[in-house]
Amino acid sequence: MLFRPKSLKSFQRILGQHKVLVSEEDLLSYSYDTTAERVIPQMVVLVESTEDVQAVVDFALDEGLIITPRGAGTGMSGGSVPLKRGIVISTERMAFIYQVDPEARTMLVGSGITTVAVQNEAAKHGLFYPPDPSSYKASTIGGNVAENAGGLRCVKYGTTKHYVLGLEFVNAHAEVLRTGALDEGESPFDLTPLLVGSEGTLGVITTILLRLIEAPAARGTLRLLFPSLEEAAGASAEIMAAGVVPSVAEIMDKAVLEAVTAFTGTRLPAEAQALLLIEVDGPAEAVEAGMAQVEHICRTRRALEIQSTRNPVEAEQLWTLRRSVSPSLARLARGKLNEDVSVPRSQLPDLIAAAQRISRRYGLLIPCFGHVGDGNIHVNVMFNPDDTLERKRALQAVEEIYKETVALGGSISGEHGIGYVKRDYLRLQMSQSEIDTLRRIKQAFDPDGIFNPGKIIPD
Repeated sequence: MLFRPKSLKSFQRILGQHKVLVSEEDLLSYSYDTTAERVIPQMVVLVESTEDVQAVVDFALDEGLIITPRGAGTGMSGGSVPLKRGIVISTERMAFIYQVDPEARTMLVGSGITTVAVQNEAAKHGLFYPPDPSSYKASTIGGNVAENAGGLRCVKYGTTKHYVLGLEFVNAHAEVLRTGALDEGESPFDLTPLLVGSEGTLGVITTILLRLIEAPAARGTLRLLFPSLEEAAGASAEIMAAGVVPSVAEIMDKAVLEAVTAFTGTRLPAEAQALLLIEVDGPAEAVEAGMAQVEHICRTRRALEIQSTRNPVEAEQLWTLRRSVSPSLARLARGKLNEDVSVPRSQLPDLIAAAQRISRRYGLLIPCFGHVGDGNIHVNVMFNPDDTLERKRALQAVEEIYKETVALGGSISGEHGIGYVKRDYLRLQMSQSEIDTLRRIKQAFDPDGIFNPGKIIPD
């Protein structure tokens, strides 16, 4: 413990001792996210208001400590891991829905509210909040904003940034600033786009004004099996080219299919090499027409099996394999590097073919699945974490995958963010002048470097 006893007691008295955690057990609980890194912070503060956040920033400035903002810790890039220790600000108690305006189609929320809570509240008013990361039941809106989270529906509806109208955040001087539609001063500069996806490096987001849309009247779901990955990817591209914009378009390769069928006990045709899951939503007539068009295209692409439904319960059954991917892959190896690379849709077959070549070269299993509709594919490098040489090969394989991705005109992260996991690979995608620009933005917002150091920007 590096705090001055008097200042710590004073801080606990001001904020409330129940909000300030310093026991070893409590600190351990906030030392990690879904990555392998674990760093014990010096203090965790369970903030309940914007004023609480201001008090923490003031205390950190006085004590010379850094701050790591944290939502639910479901991130996959190490964004909420306190690399430099210091103080973790957890927003989990700011799980508030302040206001819903059905006429304006907006919702004002605290940063600790979960994604599923926002979706459910919107549905009560006949409205829809589309972003749906896989962790939607646990992940917080503040974390989604910080990472610009994506999800299954990106192909039609976009990512979190498309639904953020304004923000309230606490800056590095413990001041409260508001952006976009929350900026009553009507500043000519909207800082919202800079804060979305900034991964807690520019300030602590406390309140978000979200945009809602009209809920689709109907949905239809199709599960399609193909004799080759090329046919599945080609079918997806043809569906989009035909003017059908699915709300969800997911793909799985043979390695993933083998894992999930073994895990769930599902039986598929032996010749199935790839699977597509397509969801179409909108007016009932458009859903009927869209599903018919998808079926027609997939039959011409030699689909082995087509299952479709408009019944929500039956649709959940069709989604069983997709929802079982993560636990099924975890059974293949104790080590997994889950990379969320993204390329133009037309380049997807080339990317997956490259992953297969890299898999053979390094002697490692590399299953691929993900959001084929927007080119965001999860490439999972499986390895034994106890084997030093195998771990080294896994990291080399990941770097080659990044290089192939960039060469195909893609990005090393489609939805997980950069954090510390991909920080040192950013140079593969960005020029030194672009990285220097990021560094200057960080310096302008956070001159003392107190917010989430060690993330995004390479040293």
